[in-house]
Amino acid sequence: MKLVDSLRGWSRGLSRRERVMIVTSTILIVLTSVMLVLEPTWRNYQQLREKLAELEADATWLDEQAKSVKKLGNNCAGRSVKNGSDREILNLILRRNQLRPKVNKESRGSHFLEFEANNANKILKLMSHLACDQFALEKLSIERLQRNENIGRYGAKIQLRRVR
Repeated sequence: MKLVDSLRGWSRGLSRRERVMIVTSTILIVLTSVMLVLEPTWRNYQQLREKLAELEADATWLDEQAKSVKKLGNNCAGRSVKNGSDREILNLILRRNQLRPKVNKESRGSHFLEFEANNANKILKLMSHLACDQFALEKLSIERLQRNENIGRYGAKIQLRRVR
């Protein structure tokens, strides 16, 4: 109570203009303090909204990709292992996947394949066929050769070894 009385006594000694300036300044100080507290929270909120939009876009993309991954299921069960040379088996698998190798060579038990495909999933499907026929992947390099809205062209370099 003494503080309020002393402030009233002090303010009576001031002119109307000085009191308006003090009240205005006090209001501005309070508003600035509130803004200093709320601004980081608002900025964090905006960043979280942007992150949410990115994550929702990623989730949509993953849902679309999940449909194509289901097509790549394991069909190895019940398959018999093919007899013949590794080169013949590799050529058969490549033909089955409608791919033509640019390079198909063998060195010290490793096979080196290089080819192009219209679809990266075709390369992954080939990888599953190779695994079913007991070829172990040693190196794989896939790069996009053409970038177009409607058509994609991918180049693949594969090093693998037959496991028996």
